[in-house]
Parts: sequence; structure tokens; C-alpha cells
Amino acid sequence: MPMSKNKKILMMLAKGGASQSDIAAALHVSKRDVSAGAKAIREYGLTFDAVSSMDADVVDDLFFPKEEREPNEAYLQPDMEPLVERKKKNRKLPVKLFWIEYCERAAAEEKLAYAYQTFCEMFADAADKMDATRHFAHEPGAKCYIDWAGDVAHLTDKLLGTKTKVFVLVVTLPFSDKFWAEGFCDMKQKSWQEGQVHAFEEFGGVPRMWVPDNAATATDRTNVPRVTLVNKEYERFAEHHGAAIVPARIRKPRDKSVAESAVDLVEQWIIGPADEMTFYTIEEFNEFCAERTAWLNARDFSAKDGSRDSVFEEEERMHLMPLPAERYEMCEWRSAKVAPDYHVTVDYMHYSVDHSLIGEQVDVKLTSSSVAVMHGGAVVAEHPRLRGRKGQYSTIVEHMPENHAALDDPWSPGRFTSWARRIGPETAAAIDRVLASRSIVEQSFVSCRNILGLSKTYTPALLERACAKMNAASALPSYTGLKNAILAMKAADAEARANGKPVSQAAQGGLVDRAKSAGRLRGADAYKRGGE
Repeated sequence: MPMSKNKKILMMLAKGGASQSDIAAALHVSKRDVSAGAKAIREYGLTFDAVSSMDADVVDDLFFPKEEREPNEAYLQPDMEPLVERKKKNRKLPVKLFWIEYCERAAAEEKLAYAYQTFCEMFADAADKMDATRHFAHEPGAKCYIDWAGDVAHLTDKLLGTKTKVFVLVVTLPFSDKFWAEGFCDMKQKSWQEGQVHAFEEFGGVPRMWVPDNAATATDRTNVPRVTLVNKEYERFAEHHGAAIVPARIRKPRDKSVAESAVDLVEQWIIGPADEMTFYTIEEFNEFCAERTAWLNARDFSAKDGSRDSVFEEEERMHLMPLPAERYEMCEWRSAKVAPDYHVTVDYMHYSVDHSLIGEQVDVKLTSSSVAVMHGGAVVAEHPRLRGRKGQYSTIVEHMPENHAALDDPWSPGRFTSWARRIGPETAAAIDRVLASRSIVEQSFVSCRNILGLSKTYTPALLERACAKMNAASALPSYTGLKNAILAMKAADAEARANGKPVSQAAQGGLVDRAKSAGRLRGADAYKRGGE
């Protein structure tokens, strides 16, 4: 228990060696209180040992009794609560300013004003009362507190010896004080939610209300004062578990004192000792963290009977809500347009939708295992999520039109081959190879359109030359490869013209490497004017 100022006064007086003025200045009390303490020392013959063994409340009641006095009607009674609130909002405001305002108001009402010292004592008493704390009675299974520990642990790279941070998430049940701690390599949304899933699985149930700290993974912090919005992804996560989120107030640590105590425990007994050890993987650290967490939960309380585990098992576990039937899967949302080949492209992978949606804007919901395409709020297609090599296709047969190769269709093999022949035979051969590269010909339409579009961006002649070189190398034509070839040929042509050589020479041979001319300076001859 914190020692009262009155007991400190008596102990310093009994110990001796300091004047009453020094004691008043050191303890920030009035000289009148020190004088009353000196009187008690003389009258009762108190010693230092006798005072130190007394309870603080006994000292206050016996030697510093508060006299309930009726306020003197001749004095204006100051209203301290608004002044204390003003001081909390702006710490720079001096109490003397409040006293001056009080004196002016007293003079206007033709009443006496208290002296500055008395005013300060009244202000201090009001501030102490308004800042009083109370014990929170927590209902079993009702809530949990969630917070990142302030200190961090570290992993060591075996080869380089460098250190990387490990961030520890702490989830606490305030009724039993049982907690779960786990380390992560980042503080991102996935880690935040994954740690809570593991905690609830360890508890065997879910509290009805979650009280997270105001981390970015929990709340959307806005510029509007006193407004806290719950992160949308985190809100969906809580809805899946049937729980409500009530973020802690900003800069109000007393609201979650149990969580702060659990975090202190983790920092002292897990993170602190871990800094004297070497961990090479996050799994090694979490194995150590789990062992220490289990030991701390099983350890007996020092000030009451039982342990965190025993109180949880006997009084709290049965009040938790059951875990959901399936684990929550984090999802990402993307927006995409349905291509002419009736596929949407997400993360370089292609997923089919019904061909009637060609040209429509759709929403795509991505989880770690699936892809759902939504249009007008309804799911129109679902696919397993593709992994690995870029450019893979997931096509459902029912999504295909009845006749893919209708020549009157603006997106047909005939349209692309006809367009390619108008450019030249090498381009036509290249497009034929692209169309033949896919088992479903429609999947090649976007590539054909992009390749033939190079004839508009640059010139048909350059595209024909690039296709000729690509065909000669037996490489499958692609938009990027042909574009790079065109740019290389343009650079080679420009260099040939600068050196006075025929452009046709640069067109001969293999593919031109653009890097040969990159960053090179032309000689002085290239800048001579005619006749000079």
C-alpha cells in the first residue's frame, strides 16, 4: 500500500536531521501539517520504529484528525472541480491564475477570498478526490484484454549473426488473470488475429467482449477527437466469433490495469530472460514463451489463494462462449474487370466467370485457399486459389460460351490472324503460335490483342521485324519480349544513323541488346555541323 503523506511527515520528524520547512518542501505539504506532526511527536513521544510499524490509516485518524468545519459565509467558496478539469486539459495553466480569477470574483461579489496557500490546499484535495481509482469487479468470461508488449525479443541469424525483432502479443482474461503470450515477426493484421485465435483455442472458448489497445490493427484512428472506429477487417473477425469490440480509451492505462500487469509479467519473466538466450527461429522462441506462460499461469498467487489456472478452470471456463465451428480466414478484397476471355486477373492468375459478364466490373474476395468473384453483391464464381507460376488459368466449363470460335465474334482467332496478316507474314506466324499455345484458345486473346497493339504504339514495320527475330529464335512471342525487342531495334537504328551507317545493317543478325548503347556518349564527330 502507498504510504500516506501524514505518516511520511511523522517518520521524517522522528528521524530528525531536517527542519520543518525542509520537510514541508520535500513532501509538498503545508507547514501547518508539519507543525501538527511535530506536536504529535512531542505529546505522544513517538519514535521512528513506532511510526513505521503503524498503519497509514491509523496515523491519519489518531494524529491528523480532519475537523469538519462549516464553511465561513464571509468567504467565497471556490468550485474546484471545473478548475481541476481545466488543469487536466492544459497542464501549463498555473494554479495561481485560478486563484487570481477567484479573488476577482470574490471582490465582485463583495466577499472575502482565501489566501493563496489555503486555496492551493483546497485545490490539491479536490484533485486527489477526482483522481481516485476504484477496483473493477470483472464478470467471469465477459471480456479479454489484448495488447502488444512494449519490449521486444530477438531472433539471431545463424550465418550473419544479425538480430531481428520479435513482437509479443498478450491476451488476458481479467477475472482469472489467465493470459496467453505469443511472438510474431511483425505487428500486421494477420499476426494480430492469428495470436488471438491461438489464445481462444488455448482458453477453450471466446469472451463476449474484446478490449484491444488502440493499435492500427484494431482501430481506424481519425482526426476527429474522441472518436474511435473499429478496423473493418478486425470487426469481421469478431463477428465470426460472435464477440463485440470495445477499444480501450486512449492514454487511459487504468482502464486496462489487468492487461498492463500481464504485459509487465511477460516483459519481466519471458522477454527479459529471452534477451539472455539465443533463438534462431520464431518456433524456438514460441516454444520457450509457451513454457513460461504455462508456468506463470500455474504459479500460486502471492496475495490470494489459488493460481490463474485454478481460478480459470473452477470459475471462468464454463462462462466463455464456444469456439466457432471453423477457423476464421483472413480475406483481401480486389476490384477487377472481366476480360474478353471471360476471366478476371488477380495476382497474375486468371479465374473464369460466366461469359455474360464480359466487360463488367466485379469484386474479388481472396483468402489463403479460395477466390470468390462477386457481382451485384452475389457470388458468381468460386475457384481454388492458384499458387506458383504466374499466368495460370482456372476455367470452369459452364462459364464458356456455346461457340468460342464464331468468326463474327469481335474476339475470335479469325480476327487476330486477319489483323496479323495485314501487318506481315512474320507477325501472322507469331500470332498463330500464341493461339496454339493455349489448350483453350480464348485464353490467348488478351496476349494477341496486346501484341498486335504494338503496331499502333510503334509501327507495323518494327513489330514485323521483332516477330521475325522472335520466330528465328524459336521463342514463344510475348508482349514484353516483343516490346523490348522493338525498343532495342529503335536504339540500334538511332546509333546506326548517328554513325552514318545504313539502318538496314542494324536490322540484320540476331536480337539487338539495348544495354550496348545504354549510358554511352557519342563521339565529337556526331555533333559536327555540315561543312565544319
